[in-house]
Amino acid sequence: MARLVEVMCAPHDPTIPATRHRRATLPEGEMRTLEAFELLQARLDAARPDVIVMVSGDHLNQWFMDDMPQFLIGKAPRARGPFPHERHAFGLDDYDTEIEGALARHLLNKGIEGHFDLSYSNEFTLDHGFVVPLSLLRPEQDTPVVPLFTNVMAPPIPPGRRFHELGHAVRELIEGFDADTRVAVVTSGHMTNNIGGPEMLDFAEQPLTDWDTSTWHRLHHGDIGELVDECTFDHLYSHGHGTPGFLDYVFALGLVGDERPDWSELTSGPTQLPAAFLQWTDRTLNGAAR
Repeated sequence: MARLVEVMCAPHDPTIPATRHRRATLPEGEMRTLEAFELLQARLDAARPDVIVMVSGDHLNQWFMDDMPQFLIGKAPRARGPFPHERHAFGLDDYDTEIEGALARHLLNKGIEGHFDLSYSNEFTLDHGFVVPLSLLRPEQDTPVVPLFTNVMAPPIPPGRRFHELGHAVRELIEGFDADTRVAVVTSGHMTNNIGGPEMLDFAEQPLTDWDTSTWHRLHHGDIGELVDECTFDHLYSHGHGTPGFLDYVFALGLVGDERPDWSELTSGPTQLPAAFLQWTDRTLNGAAR
């Protein structure tokens, strides 16, 4: 049977990949963010996954307010991105890798049978929510993926409890996959976020809000169930119109059974949006060494 060998949470700020080309002059916040990605890249490589389930939200590029699935499995032969305007605006490199079709179909079919009414698509492009973490964590583009799109942009948005339940269900589905497959899950979201809004540049003066600090503490020491229940769209939106992207981290909490992370890093600075990194290893996930 398949084995969940690694779970990671990482941000997808589309300006991060370009920082690799100006490393010598990076401010501290951006340098710490780049170093956190490099650390997770090495650890993902060491985990030797056969497939990566990549979980993120589309930023109204593939879908929009008039046509938005809540949870969707991409099951085309290949996963490609980003969109042309993202290449132009941020200098993102193309990402093109195989989709692990058998696992994608298993998650879709068994998920519908027992857990969730999942949508699916054979026609999609990965936007920066997928391409940024994949390009930084697996730049070789040689590991098959299964994209799982979540709705964190277009109300009505499922509450945190539903994301948490989906994470738990996906864990069961992965471990019920009848193949000798090592599976890593990477989820990508963020902390407070106001891209394009009137408070967009507030982080330059206050890199971490009270919500960021409190939520980070609770992820490590607090009542996870209480945190999950608080993560409704209205509550998260009140801390920034992009903050519902944190729901993809809530998905990860369901996936890992609310275990505390083995490693974490929260970076920020006057030139760096809050960037949260979390990792759970095989030992924590399965109670044994790799």
